[in-house]
Amino acid sequence: MNNKQHLDLNLATFIGIDAHPSEHTALAMNRFEEEKGRVRFENTKEGISQFLNWLTQMNIPSQRAVVGIEGGSSTRHALVRSLLAQYENVYEVNPLYTKQRRQFGTRKVKSDPVDAKLIADVLTRKLAELPKIRKGELSDKSLCLKKLVWLYEEVTKRATRIKNQQHQLKRELRLSESRQEKQLLTGIITGNTKELKTIRSQQKRLSAELEKRLGEEGRNLTTVPGIGVVSAARIIAHTNGVGRFQTVDKFLSYAGIAPTERSSGKSKRHTQNTKGNRKLNYTLYWAAINQLTRNVKAKAYFDKKVAEGKSKKHALRCVMKRTAAIIYGMLKSGEAYKG
Repeated sequence: MNNKQHLDLNLATFIGIDAHPSEHTALAMNRFEEEKGRVRFENTKEGISQFLNWLTQMNIPSQRAVVGIEGGSSTRHALVRSLLAQYENVYEVNPLYTKQRRQFGTRKVKSDPVDAKLIADVLTRKLAELPKIRKGELSDKSLCLKKLVWLYEEVTKRATRIKNQQHQLKRELRLSESRQEKQLLTGIITGNTKELKTIRSQQKRLSAELEKRLGEEGRNLTTVPGIGVVSAARIIAHTNGVGRFQTVDKFLSYAGIAPTERSSGKSKRHTQNTKGNRKLNYTLYWAAINQLTRNVKAKAYFDKKVAEGKSKKHALRCVMKRTAAIIYGMLKSGEAYKG
């Protein structure tokens, strides 16, 4: 059954949840934005139980409840698992949607109750575009892979910050005429070098663990030139299950690759989509970059687009879209890359 088609939105209750590490805020309203209630609860077993009891007390039938949770942070996993045990319609809401709704409002105030209302508001307006959260996303295997990917990305961010700092410190060292300052800068640079060595070891260990954890779904992606184990794991983690996307267009839209149409009368133009999953978008961007140096067909496609008069930036987006479409097909079929 397609719940989006059979759900009577006029009778539904839309529940927006603004999730945070220590506590969450939920607000319920009907399609006409009439508030039914709100609650703040701790991100603990007791707090989540309190929230579920609150829903029960409002006499909202599970088949008429539409729940939206912002973002994909690990802080929401316990709450989502409890919701999926009782409710069918639980959706992921991109934070950029609520940011857009806040900017359009007369009061650009950011608070937990306001954000919860904005999330519920997005549910009433964008339900057909939102990916549904499925139980498979919360399996032990999936959660472990996501946690490893998160750790790898955090370690990589730290390495990038230190590398940038090193460039600045070395530049200052070359320009410095003070002996004391040179000694200080040299000591910091030496310490940073040691830390970078430690980080590289961490990355190597995490990469090996990701290779062990990467299951059948996604391992075939490593047959694509330019996509290694880490990139494949990041794609799997940030996609949250390709089964959520019935068509490649929905996948491209979620990844922020498909252009959005802006029209006024007879005038129509397309602009770059900035509302997709930015982590998935970033991963696919680098996959496309690697394609240009490691995949002859991708490079020929890029050159063709440039020859047609497109800018190199636009041609790269075309390669990115092509790469994402190939990845979608491979995740659906489970087959290796055919070139």
